[in-house]
Amino acid sequence: MTDLLLRNARIWTGVEEASWAEAALVRDGRFVDGGGAGDVSAPAEARVIDAGGRLVVPGFTDAHAHLLGTGAAMRSVNLKSTTSVEDAVRRVAERVARTPPGGWVRGAGWDQNDWTDRRFPHRRNLDAVAPDRPAVLVHTSGHCSWVNSAALRAANVTAETEPPPGGAIDRDGDGEPTGILRDAAMRLVSDVAPNPTQPERIAALEDAIAHAHSLGVTCVHGMDVGRGELQALYALNDARRLRLRVRAFLSASRRDEWIERNLATGDGDAMLRIGGVKFFADGALGSLTAWMFEPYEASSDTGFALQPPEELERQVRRCLEHNLAPAVHAIGDRANRAVLDLFEKLRGVAPDLPRRIEHAQVLTPTDVPRFGALGVAASVQPIHATQDMAKVDRSWGARGRYAYAFRSLLESGALLAFGSDTPVETMDPLAGMHAAVTRRNAAGTPEGGWYADERIALKTALRAYTAGPARAVREGDAGRIAAGCHADFAVLSHDVFTLDDRMRILDARVDMTVLGGEVVYQRNG
Repeated sequence: MTDLLLRNARIWTGVEEASWAEAALVRDGRFVDGGGAGDVSAPAEARVIDAGGRLVVPGFTDAHAHLLGTGAAMRSVNLKSTTSVEDAVRRVAERVARTPPGGWVRGAGWDQNDWTDRRFPHRRNLDAVAPDRPAVLVHTSGHCSWVNSAALRAANVTAETEPPPGGAIDRDGDGEPTGILRDAAMRLVSDVAPNPTQPERIAALEDAIAHAHSLGVTCVHGMDVGRGELQALYALNDARRLRLRVRAFLSASRRDEWIERNLATGDGDAMLRIGGVKFFADGALGSLTAWMFEPYEASSDTGFALQPPEELERQVRRCLEHNLAPAVHAIGDRANRAVLDLFEKLRGVAPDLPRRIEHAQVLTPTDVPRFGALGVAASVQPIHATQDMAKVDRSWGARGRYAYAFRSLLESGALLAFGSDTPVETMDPLAGMHAAVTRRNAAGTPEGGWYADERIALKTALRAYTAGPARAVREGDAGRIAAGCHADFAVLSHDVFTLDDRMRILDARVDMTVLGGEVVYQRNG
């Protein structure tokens, strides 16, 4: 591989003691030198990237992404930003018209909180446009589905069907299913839906990877990776077509299979590596299934645990004993407490393996410092703060003070690893950084920032998208522009450090993405 010289750049290295450089040399896919314009020499035959004075940052890592889900969502009915159930149904009707008889209609992204009446929809809404083709539409949170009667018939879900543990079937006044299936009950339908083929999975993954490149993302921590997705990733990597670093956190639903296959955290190569196993402690805010100490506002409901804490402990312990690191989804304050208690109890089991909580969405003040004390990484998604703040105010009230508590976590010694939860929200790290730095949405509200005390500095947000995720998976050769690190970087259209208004971070775009010294994306060709 020919050497690469990056020059005429304003390079933010992510290295505390030497944060800025003007040039860097890449050899065999890694940085070997960097510094001032006159400090870096390169062979005459070296390829040259002239950054034109633009800002260069380490390649972004999305520490919580559903890669196959992102590609699949790009190919299904997009229900984001719908304003009413009628608007959503219109989009479904357009897809039904293009779906052959017997085919399933899939979609994602709807959120009743964005609709005027904020009521969950009914299967009859879908039956009007899809009487014969099964339709499965996943909520933006990923924690409930809206299905039609044809899908319920295909799964043999009736008024007599009992929900599985950790799930719920919404019913109308007659006891009939409304078409809303929550958490574990979603599988009643998804398990009978036709699985995508291997070529379809690979195509969806490649779509998602190209999308990641356009946003400067060079690594993802893929969450809840199942057998089919893992096989597709292996196939891409074996064919040298995997052009994104993936740290796979495997689905706990196949825990025994991973153990029988002797998969372990760290297995793999520089492109594809096992990160651990992804568990779920509770549901989500949007589906009102996050497990809380006190009821949701104007409600008697506290959400629920997806399994008894002692069962979760048993599963996590078994994975630790087989060298698989746990990453546990916890949204509600009670769920977070339960997971922290679990990690504290298991501190002596495989102590060298990292632990992390995914989302850590709302905490009690007494639990905030436990992340740092226990060495538990907070894998959080800043874009959720500005997208969900109205839901938090409405559902959790004053408890929202410790929702998305990035600064409090940081100051207590916690490691922050930022991600997006794509396709739930945009993968764009610049949008996530804007949310973390301003606590304001794209419209600029609220003007002073929502719970502004939890804002963090721009450099801190950048580290949480670069070195933070690398530390969370114990990879010291990533997330920085420094000798020995992977030559992954992004060239930005705007210098976000010098903007007079942090709202303008949203104006910035990625002009170029480089992975291992190879250009994988260039805006406008």
